[in-house]
Amino acid sequence: MGKEKDYIIVEASYGSLELISNFIQKKSSLLGLSFKKTWELMLTVDEICSSIITSKNNESNIIKVTWESMPNFIKIEIMDDGIPLNPLEINDPDYGLGVQLIKEMVDYFEYKRENSYNVVILKKYKRNRRK
Repeated sequence: MGKEKDYIIVEASYGSLELISNFIQKKSSLLGLSFKKTWELMLTVDEICSSIITSKNNESNIIKVTWESMPNFIKIEIMDDGIPLNPLEINDPDYGLGVQLIKEMVDYFEYKRENSYNVVILKKYKRNRRK
């Protein structure tokens, strides 16, 4: 199975969280991902997007979520056009569960600032890794 890439661009608002969640669920379903892995991806992406929207200083207008299915893992990029804000460093309970949740739900995460965009990269293995 090769690579498959798709994306959704939405307004950075709470009303868009359902659209993002539906996008992740649809892509997971088409790939045949388990309920648990799908739920973990949906929860993680929702947590990050909620943090972006909730941040009082971020002022994002859009959020772009890119789904890329690689042979062994799923790669999700979350981009927003707000001021520099690393949602992986937000540990304020008002902003959700943050980094601890993300560490438990995905196999890899990274934040970078690129071309005036905040970019969060997530990776989730399709099968359980051997320890």
